[in-house]
Amino acid sequence: MEPRPAPTPTTSFLSRKAWAWSVMGAVVTLVAFTATVRVDRMAKGLALLDLGERVDVPVPVAGRVASMDVGREQQVTAGQVVARLETAAGEVEVKAPRAATVEMELVAPGVEMKAGESVMALLDPGVARASFTGIFPGRFRSELAPGMPMEVRLTDDPFPIETVIEKVEGPEASARYMWARKYVNLPLSEGEGVVLVRASVPLPASERSGQARIDKDARGSHALVKLGTQRLLVSWFPGLRHALP
Repeated sequence: MEPRPAPTPTTSFLSRKAWAWSVMGAVVTLVAFTATVRVDRMAKGLALLDLGERVDVPVPVAGRVASMDVGREQQVTAGQVVARLETAAGEVEVKAPRAATVEMELVAPGVEMKAGESVMALLDPGVARASFTGIFPGRFRSELAPGMPMEVRLTDDPFPIETVIEKVEGPEASARYMWARKYVNLPLSEGEGVVLVRASVPLPASERSGQARIDKDARGSHALVKLGTQRLLVSWFPGLRHALP
């Protein structure tokens, strides 16, 4: 068998050039594809679950918290004094709006409150509802609003729970909740804070005991809210979002 002639320098150069053009064409095609195709843009956060209906205890007027008269897991009755405020007009009592259990104290004595802000959260386990708190990175605050569909994915449950955002908490309320939950250093979003949303769903009779699908001790659950769509390329490189809306 006669040996094949070695490729000439010109042939080798042309082969490399053709290969380079092929690669460049593939890259251009890929970039064009990812810059054209749109995918869902999602806000993803943590989801916390309470079995029962969450009840806020707002202060009637602005003032400084003088005392918190009840503590976590304590039973309170409708009209019971749960906290006291110091105001320019004197001491003001803060009363529970209904009978329930103290879920958490949101402030401590000495904190300045605005009228309508909550000093604590109660939980009424007698109401057959699952109450969700979604904790999202603060950058999504301007895009989350009441009425938006929210999906909750519980740990080890392949079927998501569909609900609707009922309330978006302000920055101060979100920070107080994180303090109360001892989540001050939660590495959810560095340097941008968090935004809390509230949602709930009624429990079917078979799940009211919390022993069926919805488990109060579920951990690692997530909340998802669809914000719209974005280009596939932007989902890979978020910094391009303003250049490629």
